[in-house]
Amino acid sequence: MCNPEKERARRNSLSMKPSPRTPKKNLANQYQASQALIAELEARLDQLAGQLLAADTGLEREIEDRRRAEEEFRRSTEQLRELSARLQVVREEERTHIARSIHDELGQALTGLKMDVAWLQKHLDPQQPALLAKTQAMSDLIDTTVQMVRRISTELRPGILDLGLVATIEWQLQEFQTRTGIESNLISAPEETILDADGSTAVFRIFQEILTNVVRHAQATRVEVILEETATFLALQVRDNGRGITEKERNSPKSIGLLGMRERARLREGEVHFQGTPGQGTTVTVRLPLSMNN
Repeated sequence: MCNPEKERARRNSLSMKPSPRTPKKNLANQYQASQALIAELEARLDQLAGQLLAADTGLEREIEDRRRAEEEFRRSTEQLRELSARLQVVREEERTHIARSIHDELGQALTGLKMDVAWLQKHLDPQQPALLAKTQAMSDLIDTTVQMVRRISTELRPGILDLGLVATIEWQLQEFQTRTGIESNLISAPEETILDADGSTAVFRIFQEILTNVVRHAQATRVEVILEETATFLALQVRDNGRGITEKERNSPKSIGLLGMRERARLREGEVHFQGTPGQGTTVTVRLPLSMNN
């Protein structure tokens, strides 16, 4: 007889063994699922790769368009500055031509007219006081017109510029003090500068604009000027004791005078700096190279 317990144990062990076909079927299902997952992942990767490629192409196109736009803007800016520089030169040449024409031709005509009136006064009958008074009034009017012609000619282009920048700065300060009553002093300056004629004209025009701003905005009673020259640069510094320029005024696009000064200096490869202290005044510093690179 067989042992009942051994038989029971044998049956239990047999019942616990898996069916030989179950693992193979599970493995096949898992393989198919993994293959489907891999295929789905590959499809998603291809889709993402396509999107990234399209985005990269669009980004490259945008970068290229921006680079072209920046290059075009830079070229346009350079052309505008070259045009502005040329216009400045033409304007100064025209000012010089008109000033000399007014001074020489109109001045000579007025001088001749003055001499004719003087001759007429000498040959008039003293018994004709009305005619004598009339000729005297004509002579006075001619004198006034001569002064006006000289003033207009000087404003167009001071003839003293031909004598050098330092002499012109001294003359302009004297004229400024006489006209406005603002105490004006040239603290220091070289005997002469080697800056060329165009550079001297640029500095003088900037200096004129500085003095104009002092009258219009500074509320100053004193102006001090320092002119210095090194081996490579010329520096002009103008200080006043007015209210002091503000940061808002320095950076305002409406400050046309300041923009004009900066642009004049930039055309000569120079720079202009404005510094103001409330209640203590404004200092304007102009630096121009003695020679240009091109």
